[in-house]
Amino acid sequence: MKLYKIALVLLSLVLVPLQGIAQKTEAHPRVFADGKDRTEMISKLKNEDWAKASYDQITTEIDPYVNRHVTDPEWIVSRLAMYWKDGEHYTQCYIKKQNWDYGEGNAPIPTVRLPGMRTWNDYVNVPLEDRIPYNTSGDLLGISRSSADKTPVLIPYKETGHMIRANNMEILKLAEKSAFVYYITQDEKYAKFSADIYWTWMLGTYYMKPPLDPEESTGGPGGYEPGGIMGYYDYEVIHDDRQIPMATTYDFLYDYLNAHPHEHLKTINKTTTEVSSEVFKRFIEIGLVRGGKKGNWNVNRYKNIIGSMLVLEANDFYKDGKGREYYIPFYTEKSGEHYAGLPEIMANYNTETGLWPESPGYASGMIPTVLDMGLQLYKSGVNTIEGNPIIEKAALANLGWLDARGNLVVFGDMRGGAFNMSAFEALLTYATWKGDTKTAETMATVINKNIENGQYDRHKSNWQDIIFNQPLPKAGSELPYHRSAYSEFHRHMILRNGNDEENGMMFTLYGGRYQSHLTENGLAMQFYGKGWALAPDAAAYESYWSEDAGYHRGIMGSNTIVPGYKKGEITVNAMDPKIDSGSFYNSVETSPKCSFADVSADEKRRLVAMIRTSETTGYYVDIFRSDQDDNDYIHHNLGNVVSLSNAFLSPLKLEHTDDLGARYDKNYSFFKNQRKVNYESDFNATWDIKSVSPALHVNMWMMGQNNRELYVVDAPPTTLRDDVTPGQVNKSPETTPTLIVRQDGINGKVHPFVSVFESYETGKKTIKHITKLGEFTDMVSLKVESKNSTQFICNAIDANKVYQPAKDLKFKGTFGIASEQEGQFEYLYLGKGKLLQKGKLKIEAIGDVVFAELRLIDGKYFYSSDQPLSIQLHKGKAKEYPAGYNIEIK
Repeated sequence: MKLYKIALVLLSLVLVPLQGIAQKTEAHPRVFADGKDRTEMISKLKNEDWAKASYDQITTEIDPYVNRHVTDPEWIVSRLAMYWKDGEHYTQCYIKKQNWDYGEGNAPIPTVRLPGMRTWNDYVNVPLEDRIPYNTSGDLLGISRSSADKTPVLIPYKETGHMIRANNMEILKLAEKSAFVYYITQDEKYAKFSADIYWTWMLGTYYMKPPLDPEESTGGPGGYEPGGIMGYYDYEVIHDDRQIPMATTYDFLYDYLNAHPHEHLKTINKTTTEVSSEVFKRFIEIGLVRGGKKGNWNVNRYKNIIGSMLVLEANDFYKDGKGREYYIPFYTEKSGEHYAGLPEIMANYNTETGLWPESPGYASGMIPTVLDMGLQLYKSGVNTIEGNPIIEKAALANLGWLDARGNLVVFGDMRGGAFNMSAFEALLTYATWKGDTKTAETMATVINKNIENGQYDRHKSNWQDIIFNQPLPKAGSELPYHRSAYSEFHRHMILRNGNDEENGMMFTLYGGRYQSHLTENGLAMQFYGKGWALAPDAAAYESYWSEDAGYHRGIMGSNTIVPGYKKGEITVNAMDPKIDSGSFYNSVETSPKCSFADVSADEKRRLVAMIRTSETTGYYVDIFRSDQDDNDYIHHNLGNVVSLSNAFLSPLKLEHTDDLGARYDKNYSFFKNQRKVNYESDFNATWDIKSVSPALHVNMWMMGQNNRELYVVDAPPTTLRDDVTPGQVNKSPETTPTLIVRQDGINGKVHPFVSVFESYETGKKTIKHITKLGEFTDMVSLKVESKNSTQFICNAIDANKVYQPAKDLKFKGTFGIASEQEGQFEYLYLGKGKLLQKGKLKIEAIGDVVFAELRLIDGKYFYSSDQPLSIQLHKGKAKEYPAGYNIEIK
C-alpha cells in the first residue's frame, strides 16, 4: 500500500511542473510507449524476427482499409453501427427486460448505436465488406454459427445479440492498430484513417446519455445512478470495452487530433482534450458503480477503464479536480460498495495453490489481466507488481490446469483451448525491466515450451506485445510436470503419467459446485489419449441464454451417474500420488506405473485408476458405485461412430426406441436417435475417430450386471472450438456418440459400474482379455491381460476385510494391483491398504495403512512406501523396512 501512495505522490510532483497552470496538458503518447521509446521500437522491428513478422501482419490487415480511405473516407466510417437517421440521432436510450426498448432525443450528429440485446444470439456478422453502409434500421446481416447453412440472413435490431458490439469493436480496433502504425511510421494516412473513426465514435458517444432502465431489469435504474450490471454502452459493465481501443487511439494520435480538430468542436466550443476526457470519465464513473466487486466481473471492469484513467491529464487540468492521479487509486488502493481494488483482488487468490476461485476458463484470464494493467501502470510510474509475490505464483499455477497439448482442462463454464501466454510474457517484460534474470529465464522456459508444442506463436503478436515483449533470454523448454494436482475449492483433481502428447496419460475427477462459474456436473470424470480429452465434458453452448446451456452446463453433459449427487462437498478417500500439505501438487510418487483417486460425494463413490503397461501403452479403470436402486451411467466419448459388442466382440443388435424419456433431468431431451438393447453380460463399446490418420479408437469394456439396458444416443456437440478435438471431431454441429447404461431395481453400490478404457491407434490395441475375479458385494477384482503384461486389480469399500479373489491373491485395503510380465512378477502396488500378496511375494502395513509398491527391475527389488512396512520376497521370512522411496532391497 505504501509503495502505491509514494508512487502516486511522486507522480503528482512530476506532473506539476509539466502542467504549470490549469488547462495545460502533458505529452502524449505515454500509456504504452512515449516519444523516446519510438527509436527502440524501430530497432526491435529490425532486429527481432517475431516483432517484424507481427508488425507486417498488422500492416497487411489494415493497409487495404487505410489506402481506400485516402480516396473514399466514408467507406469505413459508414459501417459503424450508429443512429444514422436524421431525427433519430438518439441521445437517451431506454432498456426493458435487459434489451433495447426505444430511444429519445436528436443530437446534431449521429450517435453511437446501443447493442440490441444483452444476450447472445446464434449469428456472427458478415464480412466488413458485405455490411450495410449507413445502416439506419440497425438490422444486421448475420451468418449462423450452428447451422451448416452459411447463407446470410437479416437479423432485426432487437434480436442482434452481440453483433452491434462486435461490429463496432472490429472497426475501432482497426483504428487502434492504425494509430500504432502511425506512431511507428509517422505517415499521416494512418492518422487520418484512425482519426475519422475516432471522431465519429467519440462525438457520437459524447451526445449520448447513459441508458435508463425504468423497471431496473439490469438490477439498477441506469443513468449515472449506482447499482446493477449495466455499463455506459453495454448491458454488462464487463463488456463495456469499446473505450479500450479508443483510449489507445487517442493517446497515439493526441498531437494529430489537436492539430486537426473535428470541425464540430467549434460548434460546441470544446477542445479535443475536453471532449475526450469527458467521455472517458463517464466510462470510469459508471464503471466504478456497476457490476459486482467479486470475481472476474470486478477485474474485467478495471481492464475496461484503466486505459481511460491513464490517458487523462493531471488533476488540476479539470475543474472537478478528477484527473489521472485521482482515479488510479480506485484500482491500486481503494475498495467501495461496488468495486474492490487490487489488494482485495490479490486476496482472492489461494495462497497455497495460487488459484483463482472460478473455473479455469475465467480464472486463467485474471492474472494476465492484472499483469497487463500492471505494465501500463508501471509506464505511468506506479508499480503494482512489486510486493505482490502471489502474482508469479498465480501465473505458474495455471500450468497445472494444462494437458499435454497445452490446452486448459474443461470443467465449469469455459471452452478450453490454449492458455494465454501474455501472463508469462508480462512477467518476462517486468523481470527484464528490473534486471531479474532468474525470473526472466523461468518465464522464457514456459514461453519456449509453448512455442515448441505449437500452442503459441510469437510471430503473431499484437501491437501491444510488439511494444512490451522482450527478446527471449537463453532458457530451456522443459517444464517440470507434476503427477497430481488437486484444488479443494474447485473439487477437482488431475492425475498424469507422462506429459507428452503422443504417449502421456491423464485423467480428471471432480465434483460439482454451484456458482463461481463452476457447475452442477455430478461426480464426473474425463480421460485423455494422444493429448486429447477423449471422454470430454460438453462445452458447445453459445451462451448462458442458449436453449442447450442447461445441458452443457449441467450434469447431463458430464460423464457421471444420474440421478443423485449434482453438487456439494466431496471426500477424497484416497489419492496417489498424494498432494503435499498446503500445495497444489505432489512432490513424491509411490509408483511409476500406477495412479488412482477414490472420491465420495453423497451417495456416490468413484475410483478412477491409471495403469501404464509400457512407455507407450496403458489403460484406465473406472469403478463407480451409487447407493440407490435406479441409475443411469452416462459416458460421452469423442468419435464419429460408436459400436457395441459382447465380450467375444460379436456385434450387439440395437433397436431404435422412443422410450428414453426425461427420467431424471429435462435435458434428456437433447439425446437424439436413441437405440437400445437389453444386455446383462460383459460388453464392449468402441468409438472410432476417423477424422485423423491413423484413426484413433477408444475401447470401453464394462462388467455385466443384472437389470441392464444399454442405450446409444446422439448427444449435442462437444465443442465450438476447432483446436480441442482431433480432426475437429464432434465440433458443432456434429453430434457426440454417447452411451447410457441403465441399471434399475438393484443397488448400484452393491452392483457397481465397472469399466476399463483403452485408447489406441488402428492396429495398436494391447488389451486382449478382461475377466472378473470372484463374487463380492463390497469388493471388485479384475484380471486385465494385455500384450505387455497382466494386472490383477482389487478395489474394496470395506478396508478391514481380507479378500481372496483368486487362489494365490490376497488383498486388504482400498486399492491394489499385482502385475506380471510373461508370468513373472513385475510389481505389487498397494494404495491405502494393509495387505497385498501374490504367491509368495507380500507387502503389508506394520501400523497404519500404507501407500506402497514392491517392484522388480533388472533382477533387483526396490520398494517405495509412505509408512514402515513388511516385505516378503520369494525366499525367507518377511522383514520390516522404513518408509522411503525408490529404495533397493539388498
